[in-house]
Amino acid sequence: MSGAKAGGPDGPDGAVLGPERDPGLQPERTALAWRRTVISAVVADLLIWRGWIHALNSGDAASGGHSAQLMGMGICAAMACLTTIVLVICAVGRIRALHTGVGPLGHESEIAAPALMLRTASAAIVALAVTTVCALGLGIS
Repeated sequence: MSGAKAGGPDGPDGAVLGPERDPGLQPERTALAWRRTVISAVVADLLIWRGWIHALNSGDAASGGHSAQLMGMGICAAMACLTTIVLVICAVGRIRALHTGVGPLGHESEIAAPALMLRTASAAIVALAVTTVCALGLGIS
């Protein structure tokens, strides 16, 4: 070795920077995965909303009564909409972070997904799954 530092070129303050970021196709694959997740959430939303609208147009709602089933379906529809909005916000943030410029990395955390965003997206997916199961249960009875 000829005295070159192992981490890559020196930064402006003399710190050793990491290697140049060459993302390859990783940002595109990640963006496609987020888009598939959002499309799945939208499909679940549409089915829940369809069930709620169907419940609104049937029996009790037509006569002016509001049953617990109808109110539960409305709550499921609102929760499904909120979880999908959270997923879209997480997806847009992650896609933007991955499509930032290619340059030297000061630290590996610059390309890693923030833990809070991943926890938020995971919680939204679990909440949507629970909401879907509840909507199915309310729609069957």
